[in-house]
Amino acid sequence: MSNGLVVTTAGMLWVSEDEILALATSLKDVQAELVRVNQRVAAIQVSERDPFTEALRSIPAVSLGPIVGLLERLLQDAEALGLAVRHYAEATADQERWRIATWEVPRERLLSLMTVVLGRGDLSSAVRAGDISPAAKVFLGNPGPHAVAVESVGPGPQSVNRATSLSERVGRIPDGENPIRIERYQTPSGSWESDVYIAGTQHWGLGSSAEPFDMESNLALVAGVSAASLVAVQAAMKKAGVRPTDRVHYVGHSQGGLLASRVAESGRYLTGSVLTVGAPLGTAPASGSYPALAIAHTDDLVPGVAGAQEPTGRTLIETHSGSSPLDVAGAHSREGYAHTAERVDASPARDSFPRWDAAEGKAQTFSARREGS
Repeated sequence: MSNGLVVTTAGMLWVSEDEILALATSLKDVQAELVRVNQRVAAIQVSERDPFTEALRSIPAVSLGPIVGLLERLLQDAEALGLAVRHYAEATADQERWRIATWEVPRERLLSLMTVVLGRGDLSSAVRAGDISPAAKVFLGNPGPHAVAVESVGPGPQSVNRATSLSERVGRIPDGENPIRIERYQTPSGSWESDVYIAGTQHWGLGSSAEPFDMESNLALVAGVSAASLVAVQAAMKKAGVRPTDRVHYVGHSQGGLLASRVAESGRYLTGSVLTVGAPLGTAPASGSYPALAIAHTDDLVPGVAGAQEPTGRTLIETHSGSSPLDVAGAHSREGYAHTAERVDASPARDSFPRWDAAEGKAQTFSARREGS
């Protein structure tokens, strides 16, 4: 049964309910199996008599033609059903692209204009660009270098079992004063993998406090420039011993999701996967070969503040949070997204989304603060 999840595949080529995606995957498997069976049956040669069984000498030759014909018709039916499912999902994707062009792009232009007005930038440039990213740059001006201090919290690395489900991973995203959690695992081959969990915005000021996970960092990340929170995450990874040769898996909520996407695309490390929830990813690419999954609540305001969704290599899952109409905080909360991740884990399309191998490793949590604030 469907969990009310709508899936947009990479490149926005396919939009459908999760059970439709699961059906399409099953049909592909059925088609492949029918092809294999048909080929094997068609290759069977049936002799007129079994030379090893005297009792079968009176049995006439058997023709497998009717069986081969039936298998071919079954394959045609499976292909026709698969084609109908694909046409349905592709038509839905066309509607989604139309919706973005009709509603999301004008809304992004309005956000861009408002941002430039607040930042007292060039209005004519904002109207021409219609893009939130350059508008954010205008607002920020030249923020300069970021001095950020990162410290490990607690007695040191703690033993931990790796989170392998989506809900477990979302549940490990930090919350509060220590916004970064890093877990390291050694694979049987001797290589290292790291899981980096990143919290969302902790302060709504613009560089006015010691908190690097603030609104200024949000704008900087949308603008595609360096942010204090980005410096903090990279510093924490260095302190945790993450090396450029490590395969790194990122998990982030809200601003943490945008940070996860930016670090994954930076080329500093080998990206293994990216999982984001409630993140404003409109301007963030996902161009690598790694699996990237974004979960967004349709009643959450935050995912839309970075502009219209652009086609990327990211798979998007959308659903209502279940919160009341006026519960803005509930629609965006990490706890709410953890519950949604449980629904995705139970989805019939779960095999289409990223998975992680079980392992034992060490975990560290880090605090971060601006210096000189």
